[in-house]
Amino acid sequence: MNLNFRPYLDLIRFRQPIGSALLILPCLFALSLIFKTNANIESSKFINHLILFTLGGFLMRSAGCIINDLFDKNFDKKVARTKNRPLASQKISVKNSIIFLLILLFLALLILLQFNIATIIAGFVALGLVIIYPLTKRLTNFPQVFLGITFNFGIILVSFALTNQINAGVIILYLACIFWTIFYDTIYGFQDIEDDLRIGLKSTSITFSKNNPKNILWRISTIATLFFVMLGTLEEFGLIYFVIIIFAGIFMVIKIHFCNLQNPKSCLKLFKQNLYLGLIFLIAILLG
Repeated sequence: MNLNFRPYLDLIRFRQPIGSALLILPCLFALSLIFKTNANIESSKFINHLILFTLGGFLMRSAGCIINDLFDKNFDKKVARTKNRPLASQKISVKNSIIFLLILLFLALLILLQFNIATIIAGFVALGLVIIYPLTKRLTNFPQVFLGITFNFGIILVSFALTNQINAGVIILYLACIFWTIFYDTIYGFQDIEDDLRIGLKSTSITFSKNNPKNILWRISTIATLFFVMLGTLEEFGLIYFVIIIFAGIFMVIKIHFCNLQNPKSCLKLFKQNLYLGLIFLIAILLG
């Protein structure tokens, strides 16, 4: 394998950690929710799972980037934002990328094997979703929906790992995060609309752009907010939780209002601000 490590770091978006953070945050939501609502879970187990899911989330997001780029390398060459990615620019060979991918998947497997059988099975399901996701950009106008299902599947793994089951609260949290992901990744996708239309890739950004996209994004953010409100109602959280969640919902609406969806820099800025939004959601659950 080439000893120049920088292209490999670029391949896994190491210098763009927001993607890993947005994948790990839903796991932290689930960990915090289940720990708060299950008195029999010890603090040591919570900390252990926090470390394992943080490491596992980073590894799987890194692996997902490689899988995505292996599928999309020929498309990436034709898109201004992605043409310099290591595979598209041939800074790394396909063979070496696959070797690196297998190393990451092996490390992720070592972490997965620390959990119970239900979590292990769910982990392999998650890998299947990661592999399928790049293909959805060719097959459906709503690939961000599938991304939301895939990107937040860590919530399901956390639930199985801590309780060996999935309850209503976990399902509601999962749905809330799916709509949140659709929200921020649609905004992210507006950066590439012209290139995607030219090369034939599909996205919710393209689909929504045809009919008042801001109105649709407002509705999606409202649905995400309502699911978080449902979660708080089900779990009988305190007033502070609902105040924070409503604030987060208003935050999304205001940010969309002022975002210029025709300006890639404006879209990227709002996308990155979803990291703060995720931290707000986490604080709400912790204080709820």
